[in-house]
Amino acid sequence: MLQLSWREVPVALFRNFTFLFATCALAACGTTTASNAGDAGSSDTSSDASGDTTASAGIIGVWASNFGGYSEITASQWDEMAILSQDAGKRFAITQNPATDKYSPLKFNKIVWTAPKDGAFYTCMVDYGLASAELASATTKTADDSAPDKSGCGGFSWTKLTSAVAIEIAGTYKDDFGGKSVITSRFWDTAWLFQYDNAKRVAITQNAADDKYNPSKFSKVVWTAPVAGSFYTCTVDYGLDSAELAAATTKTADDSAPDKSGCGGFSWTKLTPQ
Repeated sequence: MLQLSWREVPVALFRNFTFLFATCALAACGTTTASNAGDAGSSDTSSDASGDTTASAGIIGVWASNFGGYSEITASQWDEMAILSQDAGKRFAITQNPATDKYSPLKFNKIVWTAPKDGAFYTCMVDYGLASAELASATTKTADDSAPDKSGCGGFSWTKLTSAVAIEIAGTYKDDFGGKSVITSRFWDTAWLFQYDNAKRVAITQNAADDKYNPSKFSKVVWTAPVAGSFYTCTVDYGLDSAELAAATTKTADDSAPDKSGCGGFSWTKLTPQ
């Protein structure tokens, strides 16, 4: 299901803010101080320093966001953020942004989540951009999970994450033009993966805001079945204003002879594992 907006903000704008804003979109930055003592992420953070790397086991995996895009969570990472400590029972984690973050490098955050149910859960970043893990642990900001699909996270709904399968072609590749390509379930090189379908082998991507030719524009990319780890890929349409337009494009590609033709009058690009 394609969605164009993050709380009614066009994705073209949503993607422009790179890591910090993307983190808030996937973890719904919160600023409230709800008084409900039963809320996920309440101000009792006595177990923050446990360092329990198995606490997030119930939410480890690849998840599709209801705002578009994906989130990847491991025992030590939440997307680009490092998980420093967490509490399984109270369902919160203290994270640190990477040094490469444009807006809050190496700053600290507190993320809370609801109990997973039917392959999905809600998450909210209750505080972020703090100077230390201690400050993140001691924050008094909380979130109200009584109606997470409507409100409770800084005046907005929480972000719903639904279990998803990792993109089948994740990896690092060299192409037949002498270049390099890195694909994860969140990014295809520098483009954001808005949606993908392993069965149909198609992805909708959005260019980075600083892309030289089509900043923040959307594309439709297809690929062939991998053989011995290698596959062909073709961007069938690009420079579009929305994910919906990219998904609905009538342009196609012919993979009958991908090393010779079939991609807009040219050969497809072959990607081989490095």
